[in-house]
Amino acid sequence: EAGESEFDLPFTRLSVDNGRKNFTVRLFSNEGGYQKVISGGELRCRDPRSGQIEEGVTSGEDNSLDAPRLHRSGCGGSSGGQKQSSSMVQHHAASNGSTSAEQDGLFPAKVTKKGNYGYEVEWADGATIIYSLLAIAKAAGGKLP
Repeated sequence: EAGESEFDLPFTRLSVDNGRKNFTVRLFSNEGGYQKVISGGELRCRDPRSGQIEEGVTSGEDNSLDAPRLHRSGCGGSSGGQKQSSSMVQHHAASNGSTSAEQDGLFPAKVTKKGNYGYEVEWADGATIIYSLLAIAKAAGGKLP
């Protein structure tokens, strides 16, 4: 466990394990590192820019192609003139409520690093979403200090 450690957001790493149908998030700080395995549903139910769990969406919800939230293409960068969020996160506990049946529609997935912004996830259902490093860290249990 990482306790109340603060992690450097730019060093966040995301990898996919299609065999186990999950993702591994690695967070790093001056004190060391922290690794957390998260389900596809835990990542998919989050806003790709902010990392907040989307209103009315849970990681246990069916991820059908008919759902409008699955048709977005990504979240882009920050708007000009807006204050940038902190680049540090703190660890806290996160829940994981996904079942293997829900994961079948999401995997296999493909992950591609997108510069210093985040990672693009190509889901098996055809959706392609770019998640910010902040969103990925929050999915792994991170929170802003």
